[in-house]
Order: sequence, then structure tokens, then C-alpha cells
Amino acid sequence: MPRELSPFELDRELARVVPRARAAYRALRAGREVTLMVPDVLKDPETLDRLASDKSDPIAAPLVRHLYWLELMRRGLPREGERVRRYRVERHALDKPLSGHFTWRELLGHALRDRARRPALIEALCERGDALRDAGSRLLELRAEMPSFGGRSRAELELPHPEIAEHARRFLADSADAYGSLELRDLASVLERGLARDADDGWPRQLSLRSLNDLLGSPDWLSGLRPDLGELPVTLSAASFVRGLLRLGAAWNDALAPAQQPFALAHDTFGLARATHGALFASVTLTPTFLKRQLGLGKERAVGHARALAQSALIFARLLALRVLLSEPALAGPSALREAFSEHGNKAFGFEPPPNAAGLFCRPRLGDAQRLAGVLLAAARAEQLAAEHDEDWFRNPRAIEQLRSETRSVPATTCTTASLEAGAGRLKQALVERL
Repeated sequence: MPRELSPFELDRELARVVPRARAAYRALRAGREVTLMVPDVLKDPETLDRLASDKSDPIAAPLVRHLYWLELMRRGLPREGERVRRYRVERHALDKPLSGHFTWRELLGHALRDRARRPALIEALCERGDALRDAGSRLLELRAEMPSFGGRSRAELELPHPEIAEHARRFLADSADAYGSLELRDLASVLERGLARDADDGWPRQLSLRSLNDLLGSPDWLSGLRPDLGELPVTLSAASFVRGLLRLGAAWNDALAPAQQPFALAHDTFGLARATHGALFASVTLTPTFLKRQLGLGKERAVGHARALAQSALIFARLLALRVLLSEPALAGPSALREAFSEHGNKAFGFEPPPNAAGLFCRPRLGDAQRLAGVLLAAARAEQLAAEHDEDWFRNPRAIEQLRSETRSVPATTCTTASLEAGAGRLKQALVERL
């Protein structure tokens, strides 16, 4: 039996294991073989029972939440390894639209790059996706097998707001007219518009930490920090740089986590603050100041870029909302996921998606609720920063220091109905103004 540890001793153990768990998954998704060793005390049912019954220690409840996440990571590693193998290693023989043997990842890369053959490639991806879809379903089964943990429901542990699915549904309805103006008719056109290829001028030649920092326009953002961005997206289009800024904002948030606080308080395993800061960094690409000063565009080209980037952002937000709406049905099994994909996908895409795309495109993932909430909260936060520091707040040393100071505090793991509604309204307004 493991030695009984105090909450603060458990917190120190957690601080050592959580980074290893994240690194293991990152290495696994990069194609490397990994293992994850978790100390027995962090798996011990008696440890969980003691924390769950401790109502006096302020870190007991956050510890339970972290232990739940760690248990999912520990159990899920072999199944995620199988999913990654199906995605990155398993090859499929094709005669058309390409000839050769390709992994699912390679086919998706071709679909993103090759506009002419994209519809046929998407069809091939869906036809060859059964094993990958099944591997994803087995991964989801783990969460389905854990409806509660430490006396708390899965929703209590995972969600930043109990009604986040209703906010996702409402955002889809409220932004339907704006999305309808894009006149997208199939998955190929959704991918094309999501890439924001009409906004490709002015970006750096490479996607790197340095180029992303340069895009923000001030060295103060990363002063004294060493953010860990992991593997950055492949540079395909303007949307690749937006995704890079999403990653940078999340890593920046982690780098500023308050070191003087217990680990379980200073870090949110599901990442509401991380998602919010990622979306905040990405949102600067929609501002005229960014387009003119950081990309060097004239007025007319800036308007065209803003339109393309706004269209891409709208698609991104709506597909996040779709993933949130698919999360609970996905836990009920493949049949429920297919039904929900048809119902909600029809509203999100504006057309009936291919049934065999369920579980492959817009696959729900742990943390999607935080990602959607982060996009909404960031829209309202960007408006506040612009009101306080002008539109180029991301270049203003006072605004940067203000945000750095706020981020050094214990992050919020939940959000209010009012903040989500305000963010959704502001996001819709900002996008519609540029479409």
C-alpha cells in the first residue's frame, strides 16, 4: 500500500507527473513509442477517497480534477497509440485520384494542398477511415466508462460551464445567416474557405516562435519566457499562422503560470485560460492595424485579407461548436455519434455531411468545451483591451504587462453565462463587420 501523503505532498507528485504525461502524448502523436509511469499513490483509491471527502483544504478539489485527467491519460495512452498508428503509419493503396500507398495523414495533407482533387480525396479519406474511426471510438469509451470520479460527475470535472452545449447550439443559430453568406456546399469548400488562401500575402516565410513573436509586434510578450509550442502546424496558408498564434497564446499562458501557487491551482488541466489566451492572440489577425502594420498591406488588400480571415474564423468557431455538441453523443457509442453528426452537422455545415465522415471530421476531443468558451471569452476581452489601449493594444507595453500580470494569478476554470453571451455577441459582430 502506498504511503499516505498530505495534499501538498500529492501536489508535488502531480507537478512531476503531469508534464511527463503531456510530453508522452506529444511524443506519441509525433510517431514515437512512449510509456507513462504514474506513482501508485496517485492511482490509489484511498488517496482519492481522502481528497474527495476533504472539504477544508482548498487544493483538495483541484487535485481530484487533476487526478481524473491523469487517470484518463494513463488509461488512454495505449488506445491513443493505436489511433495514431492508424493515422500516421497504416497505408492505403489508391489508384485515383492519386496512385500509390498513403497514410491517412498523407491523404489529408494532399486534400488540404490540392484544391482540384480535394473532393475525390475527401471521399477516399472517408472510405478508408473505418479503422481510424474505430480507434477513436475505443478512446472515447474510456470516458464513457467513468461517468463520475471522486464523487463528482464527468460534467462537473470537465466542463467550464454546465450549459456549454446550449451556448454552442445558440451560437450556431445566431451565426447561421453570416455563415450562409459563404455559400458552402460540401466539405471541400469548407476546407478551402477555412484555409483563408485569399489572405496569403504578407506573412513570414516560415512558421516559428520567432516569426510568431514578430507578428505580434513587440518583444515584451515573450520577455523572460521560454514557451513550449510543441510541433507547429505545417505552413499551408494564412490559417496556418493563425493556428500558430493560437498555439503561442496557449504556451504563453502556461509559461506565466504562478510558480508560487500549488501546481493543482496554478494549472488548469482542461485549459480554459490557455484556450482564451490562444484565441486572444489569434484574434489580432482580424484587426486593421495588424494587417497594415504587421503584414504591410494597403487599405484595399487589408479589407480582402480581413474578409478571408473572418470567414476562416467563423468556420473555426462553428466547427468547435459542432464538436461540443457531438461530445456527449460520442460517449454513447458510434451509432449515437453518427445520428448527432447528421443532425448537428447539417446545421453547422449548412448541408448534409457525408455519413461516413462521422468520427473522422470534427472528431470531439477532451477540452473542446474550453476551446469554444475560450474563443467566446477572447472576443469580449479583445474588445475591452481595444477600449482601454486602442486597436493596436497588442503592440502596447502597458496592455502586455497588464495581461502578463493577470496571467500570473490562479486561472479560472469556469465561466459565467453572462460572459459567454457577451463573448458570443461580440464575436459575431466582429466577424460580420468583416465578411
